Amino acid sequence: MQRRTLLKVGLLGSAVLALAGGGLALWPGDASVRPVRPLLSISAGHFPVLVAVAARVCRGTSAQPVQVAHAVDTALTFTFPEARRDMDRVLGLLENALPGLLLRGSPRPFTLLDEDAQDRALHAWRDSSVPLLRGAYHALRKLCLAAHYATPASWAEVDYGGPLIPKPDPPPITATGSLLVVVDATANAEGMPQ
Repeated sequence: MQRRTLLKVGLLGSAVLALAGGGLALWPGDASVRPVRPLLSISAGHFPVLVAVAARVCRGTSAQPVQVAHAVDTALTFTFPEARRDMDRVLGLLENALPGLLLRGSPRPFTLLDEDAQDRALHAWRDSSVPLLRGAYHALRKLCLAAHYATPASWAEVDYGGPLIPKPDPPPITATGSLLVVVDATANAEGMPQ
C-alpha cells in the first residue's frame, strides 16, 4: 500500500470514528423519570441516571429510587460547587454511550440498559483499574445508601429503633441588630497578624 493511500484510509477512518463517536455521545437515555421537586445540585438531564443508580444500589430494600435521588441531590448542596459539578459529570459519564462502549463494551446509555447490564456496568466501575472510576462508583454507592438509611422509614429494615435521645429542634435564628465585622488591616492572607 502506498503512503498516500494509507494516509487517505487513515483520514477516512478517523472521520468515520469521529462521526460515530459524536453520534454515540448524543444518544439520548431514558428521560421518562422526572424530578418531583426542583433540583439543587444535579442537572435535570442526569437525574434519571441517579435514579437508576439508586435503584441498583438500594435493591432489596424499601427504598424509593426517586426519593433517594432527591436526598442525594439535597446532600450535595452541603459540598463545594466543584464537588457538585464533578458528581454531575460522573453521572454524565456513566450515561454517555461513547464511554459506555469504551469502558463497558456496550454503546447503550446506562438508563437504557436492563437491570443485569446496569449491575455489570456499576461492577465494572467498582473493579476498574482506573482509580477515578472506582472512586466515582463508591461515592455514588455511599451517597445512595446514606440517603436511604437516613430516613426513619428504613430503620426497621436494619432493626434500628431510632435514637435513644431525641434530637431537639434548634431555636429560631433571630437578628438583634446589624452584624459588625472587624477586619484587621495588618493581617496577611491566612488571617494572621504580621
